[in-house]
Amino acid sequence: MIKKIGILIITLLGGALLAYSATRSLDFISMTLPADRQILAYFGLAALDGGLVAWMLSYLYGSRGAWQRAISILMLIVDVVGAIAMFTMDTLYNTGKNGMTAAMTPEAITNAVLALSGIIALNIIATVAHHITDPDKLREQAEEEAFAKVEDATLKQIAKNAESLAAQLAPIMAADWQAQTQAKYLSYVGTGKMPVLDVTARDVSSLPVEKKLDLSSLWAGLFNAKQDGRTYQSVTPLVTEVKPTEAKSFTDAPNQ
Repeated sequence: MIKKIGILIITLLGGALLAYSATRSLDFISMTLPADRQILAYFGLAALDGGLVAWMLSYLYGSRGAWQRAISILMLIVDVVGAIAMFTMDTLYNTGKNGMTAAMTPEAITNAVLALSGIIALNIIATVAHHITDPDKLREQAEEEAFAKVEDATLKQIAKNAESLAAQLAPIMAADWQAQTQAKYLSYVGTGKMPVLDVTARDVSSLPVEKKLDLSSLWAGLFNAKQDGRTYQSVTPLVTEVKPTEAKSFTDAPNQ
């Protein structure tokens, strides 16, 4: 019970002194603002006494990881020093204005204003850094960097494989084109007409393995092909089963 009372007394003492410091700091900040913009002094106070409380609570309850805890404790010290400096400056200014102490020179007031601006800037930077260094965000960034490296390596490997694949497929595709073109022209031999190549691919049924190819029938089929406009997707001709009595030799092809 006594311990709780002691903690309560210390808390009340700190609150009272913090209120005194805040009023002094607010008075000094108000002097740097036009009469019609005095409300902005309360926002400036957030970088001093308000920041002191905020960073203390952040260090105790909100910060996670080494980076966030370091930022919180550092800014807690900065705001404590800033609050002490501001209420001291305000006290010296008012006592000097009343003739109780030497009046503050313009250079001293300028330095105090610059110090206040620096403390505000540090609080803004620290707030941004505190969010950036959140452990969850850092883990997400690390995963994104890892995925990016994998994707970059994959793209490089694809480009590398494309060259070797092109070297392998180019001769095969060129030979296939040559065979298709040759077969097309041979189908027009003896007709007196020139073929018109149609590059549209069509499916051609494969030749059953068990059926043997009769070369005489192949040549007869090439020389007596009908002009049905059929193109070839494969160099293997479509040969139906030919009876021995129906086979024609090359010399039997009709002259046209």
